Amino acid sequence: MLGTYDIAVQVSELCYVTPEGVAVFDELSFTLLREEIKFVVGPPLSGKTLLLRLIMRELFPTRGQILVAGRNILRLSPRKLYRLRERIGFVPYPPVILPRRTVEENLRFKLRALGIEGERAEEGLERALSLTGLSPLKELPAYELGDGDRRVLSIAAAICNDPVVVLCDDPFRDLPAPDQERVVEALRSLRRGGVAVLVTSRDTSLPQRFGFPAETVLSLRPEVVA
Repeated sequence: MLGTYDIAVQVSELCYVTPEGVAVFDELSFTLLREEIKFVVGPPLSGKTLLLRLIMRELFPTRGQILVAGRNILRLSPRKLYRLRERIGFVPYPPVILPRRTVEENLRFKLRALGIEGERAEEGLERALSLTGLSPLKELPAYELGDGDRRVLSIAAAICNDPVVVLCDDPFRDLPAPDQERVVEALRSLRRGGVAVLVTSRDTSLPQRFGFPAETVLSLRPEVVA
């Protein structure tokens, strides 16, 4: 039997209706366990990014419940929500990196922005570099990285504060297969490190190509978001 600690994200009977009256999600339910990767797949305008924004409570659903690390995010005060968001890593598309700074400097910049200093910052830096396989590249300027490693750097920035879950918005987009594989390797490493991963992709065949079972894939309806 699963306990609260085993579940990173739980979405129950989620409904979202746009101001234009379009029902994007209708009774959507799923569970993301700790140390699990789950894919949300669908074509453009199917609601993938919208779902991530709901989980971060940038938007409110029309109906339903969203738990992150056992906390109902829809009922949290602004102060408690801010603290909970510190446990959620987010990887946007396109990725945000500082091309003239080294890999390590990119991560230190993110840590300073989060107010993380001292021993905790050093631990977060080393963990992010180790889990993503970027340790050998830490002194390289980001502009010298290949496209795949740039995406991985954005993932490393999302985990340097030791979140319980990372939300990745289409990190495979516009990448050739070898670079997509590099991203998948990094995500699998996060899972082995105890981080839950919810990742979106417009390529509905991608999870199967990389050997992920059907039960880890959540498919959204096409073209419902104006």
